[in-house]
Amino acid sequence: MRRMIVALAVAAFCAPAVVPRAAAADSATYSEREQKLKMPEIIEALGLKSGSAVADIGAGEGEYEAALSRAAGAKGRIYAEDITAGAVKELKKTISSKRLKNTTVVLGVAEDPRLPAGSLDAALMVIAYHEVVPYQKMLEHLLAALKPGGRLVVVDMMPHKTISRPRSEQTKNHVIAADLAEAEIRAAGFEVVSRNDQFIDRPDEESTRWMIVFRKPGGGM
Repeated sequence: MRRMIVALAVAAFCAPAVVPRAAAADSATYSEREQKLKMPEIIEALGLKSGSAVADIGAGEGEYEAALSRAAGAKGRIYAEDITAGAVKELKKTISSKRLKNTTVVLGVAEDPRLPAGSLDAALMVIAYHEVVPYQKMLEHLLAALKPGGRLVVVDMMPHKTISRPRSEQTKNHVIAADLAEAEIRAAGFEVVSRNDQFIDRPDEESTRWMIVFRKPGGGM
């Protein structure tokens, strides 16, 4: 679902006496492209740790898979899901080329990502939620796939001129209002943990991405 964007890996030499340890570690972990997409913030919002199981719904060409794989570690499991044969083919190429041994490609359908019930610590949807027409059914299956307390992080494009229009008129422009998405996902049984309407704001491009962090009721916070 997401357009293919080539990730750029940038090697930086940092002098330990000048650069704080945390900053040096962050530079080593995330590429310039990943930092531009705020992957460190997304990983934190998902609550990932070594051994976590996470699904990327509508994974496209797999731009987020390397970061998810690193965060979950060798004992973790990443499910890279999409609903088209073409996307699944590209996902397999990405996973093979990057040697992501803890990552499994899943061919889902629009209303069901086909993930194991009660298996996930977290799920991610980036610029994908607005594409799902049978969103109620999809959310029902996704809720079932999450463990109690499991998180769902949704990042999508904020509409500008169409923000007050019906869902169908927003989504045909590949955007959806944060208010609308929050109401739909709450109605499916999720709780809101946090919300940022200007998660990635690029005013010169008239482009704003919002992020809402949800959780499945139950479990610990």
